[in-house]
Amino acid sequence: MGKLTEDSIEFAKKHIEHYYDSDFFPKAFEFEAIWHCWDDVKKHLLASNVGKLRTKHPLTMASKKPSGSYRIVHQLEPLDTIVYTALAYLIAEKIELARADKNIACSYRFVLDESGFFDKNAGFKIFTDMIENLSEQHQFILVTDITDFYNQIYLHRLNNAIKLADPSLDIIADDTERFISSLNDKASQGVPVGPAASIIMSEAVLIDIDQYISNFGVKHTRYVDDIRIFSNSKDELEKILEKITLYLHESHRLTLASEKTFIQETAAYAESVLHNQYEIEKVEIFKTLEVFNPYSGVVKYEKIRVEEKPDLEEHLKYISEQLLKRDTVDLGLARVLIRKAKINRIEFVSDLIFDNFDFFSPVINDVILYFQTLLNKDWISLNTDKLTSIIHSTSSQQNMVRYWVEWFYSTNELLLQIPEIRKFVFQSASVEIQALAALTSKNVAWVRDSKKQVYSVGERGKRAILRSAKILPKDERDHWLKNIAQSASEELDIWITKWIIETA
Repeated sequence: MGKLTEDSIEFAKKHIEHYYDSDFFPKAFEFEAIWHCWDDVKKHLLASNVGKLRTKHPLTMASKKPSGSYRIVHQLEPLDTIVYTALAYLIAEKIELARADKNIACSYRFVLDESGFFDKNAGFKIFTDMIENLSEQHQFILVTDITDFYNQIYLHRLNNAIKLADPSLDIIADDTERFISSLNDKASQGVPVGPAASIIMSEAVLIDIDQYISNFGVKHTRYVDDIRIFSNSKDELEKILEKITLYLHESHRLTLASEKTFIQETAAYAESVLHNQYEIEKVEIFKTLEVFNPYSGVVKYEKIRVEEKPDLEEHLKYISEQLLKRDTVDLGLARVLIRKAKINRIEFVSDLIFDNFDFFSPVINDVILYFQTLLNKDWISLNTDKLTSIIHSTSSQQNMVRYWVEWFYSTNELLLQIPEIRKFVFQSASVEIQALAALTSKNVAWVRDSKKQVYSVGERGKRAILRSAKILPKDERDHWLKNIAQSASEELDIWITKWIIETA
């Protein structure tokens, strides 16, 4: 068993501060307490063997895809996020050196800086350019991707991949396998979906798959688990597909998605995908709005200011029209639309979302963060009925959508003054959400009533109640929190009580 280095822990702190802990959830409030007590936290992590650190089960939800299916997504416990990020830091540079060149492995090239893992260049554009160039040089294309890739990664193969990248990573590889297995309740498959560190792990696993395809002497390019292979012989691609299917099963216990796997003439593929009018228009929209920068397993865009056009609202209306022509939401265009409206505080997009809330539910995190930028008394008064109607929408029955809606309501005092929303939050939401709402609305009665259940609501609920004690009178608050700290068995509880006592 090994230990984390000070460099790796400090990198993890800066990364989480600058980016996120999970791409699918609001950032955990506990990090505020951890940063406040950072010297104690770092001392604890540096003194502990990685294999002996206690892990907690992550927050796990099913997030709906535009196709109607769901992906399992995660938010690790805060200390686990730091450890996982630090482990990724320790292997990232060696994994990068072992990868195929950027025209083959296009996704997420690793360039470590003070707080980030990834090159700012858009690997997705390299991927699409390579497809176009290779399509012009070959007659046939094999299109495929791996089924539920992150959740199916075999952890022992991940261990092997890290060791093969550099033998000096032997101990870290074993620690990484044990750590992720512990997160999985000892299951041997799956890396968390949401943390940036999982991108490092997934690309490590794909190194030998790129090597295997290259051994056939054919050209291929890949973006994460999305693979394109080219040849002038359809029969050759049929044989390669058969052999890759067997190799993935025998070596990695991975399978290809049958509904997304096919061989086609490149001319037909280019016409239907690359030169499709909708796709061309989408590329033009990306160029005029923001830099395309996939970062965390789903399409993202860097928040880079470009020279605003006088007809920006008209441009966003045009994007809206293109979006609503389709039966399912285009994630890329939807995020461009919402994020551009968020940066420029353009309100008409909120009306579009309210009128088509279920349609936009696969990008619920972007929707809610955009709504937050519009929150003021006038906007809430104008949209009260629409804001409350979300409660009764079909998509709000999905746990992920409901979670974000409840979180949104609970972070704004004006929203909590609307009777229907207040009742919804305090009668139906989880303890964590109610605690946040109590803190936001200074509901001392809720906090006093909830103190008695602090040990019966799970770890997240307990910490949320502790945080809500901020609004209690100082004598009452400090006396209760000091008693909690004296009997606490979890380091994080001690750090949270210290943070509240010293900062409330």
